[in-house]
Amino acid sequence: MAAGNRHNAAPHTVAPKTTKEVVAVGCKLPHGIHMDMRQVGMPTERVTLKGTNSLQAGAIQRISMIGGFAVTEGVPKEFFDAWMKNNREHPAVKNGLIFHHKQLASVVDMGKEREKEVRSGLDPIDPKNTGVKGVETRNDMD
Repeated sequence: MAAGNRHNAAPHTVAPKTTKEVVAVGCKLPHGIHMDMRQVGMPTERVTLKGTNSLQAGAIQRISMIGGFAVTEGVPKEFFDAWMKNNREHPAVKNGLIFHHKQLASVVDMGKEREKEVRSGLDPIDPKNTGVKGVETRNDMD
């Protein structure tokens, strides 16, 4: 591999070590996010959070969403806490687009509470209420 291309190669990734304590994570990014943790001399550990536009594995239907957040269950808590600490300045973290709890029911409640107040800037647009003066929706009957 040419020296100039070494940074473009996909990292070798592995799932983080399984721990007894896992959490459910809510994510409002449409594409989800790869949460990577790197240590020198070790393969990159990766957890992929589902996004609001993620498809279910092997399906053509979208994942279920709660309050506009996609939920990923079974994320190792130790890994998640370390990733959040290392990425505390990431816009998705600072703006509350990623959150967790050990109980799925609590993530559901948190998602419902945040549904209207937390925006990613990538949210779908309501064509009947764009908020832009002079913009009208097309009437297919014309």
